[in-house]
Amino acid sequence: MDFWKNQLKNLFNDERMDTFLNSIDQHLQKSLQDFDKHLNHFQSNYFFHVDVAESENEVLIQATLPVEKDDRVNLEVINHQLRILIQKFEEEQLQNDKGEVLKKENYSKRIERYLPLPPNVSQEKIKASMTGNQLTVKIPKLPDDQSRIIQIESE
Repeated sequence: MDFWKNQLKNLFNDERMDTFLNSIDQHLQKSLQDFDKHLNHFQSNYFFHVDVAESENEVLIQATLPVEKDDRVNLEVINHQLRILIQKFEEEQLQNDKGEVLKKENYSKRIERYLPLPPNVSQEKIKASMTGNQLTVKIPKLPDDQSRIIQIESE
């Protein structure tokens, strides 16, 4: 019986347990760092930041788009939503040690985002401009006389 007690004591030795837990901790830290790196790459390539401000006369949308020189940006109003569509064109090459191209691939990817528009805007008078990767969209509001409030009667 003493033999098994000693074996269990050695198995659950504090030093061995600390070493085991430290190795698990290091593995998890590395996995989380790798995941964070991939998430940041995905986020910077497939998402973009948008600020929306509304004043008395207009809705102002400003977006920082992940675009490069040959990428296309399209805007469209669909069912009272503003659709921002980015079409990216990319090229990938595989070369050998001598610099000769072994494989060349062209492909495109689409990134899009929908922003809801308030009901009292003029879709026909939307203006958009782009400077570098900064998109600015100005959407004028309709005059108040074109909207009306409906009173609810209580019974």
